[in-house]
Amino acid sequence: MEIGLIYSRKDPRQAQTRDFVWEYVRDRGILARIIESEQPVKSPTVIINGHALRDKRNKPRSDKPTMYPTVEDIARAIEEEIW
Repeated sequence: MEIGLIYSRKDPRQAQTRDFVWEYVRDRGILARIIESEQPVKSPTVIINGHALRDKRNKPRSDKPTMYPTVEDIARAIEEEIW
């Protein structure tokens, strides 16, 4: 499995997404190559086996203006790729 991450380390929520992916893969013993690209982006991009995860919302949540998949969405997508 190949997981691509494009994120900004300056944004704590984006760094948390990055850390989550690394910990999730490590803790479950998933064989994956993780490719990171740190860039000044407004929200992270997660690409699993060539497919970018996208949030299906049309409007941002009121308390979180960025629109990207949650860690639960990312975990589900990783699990789906395993099977």
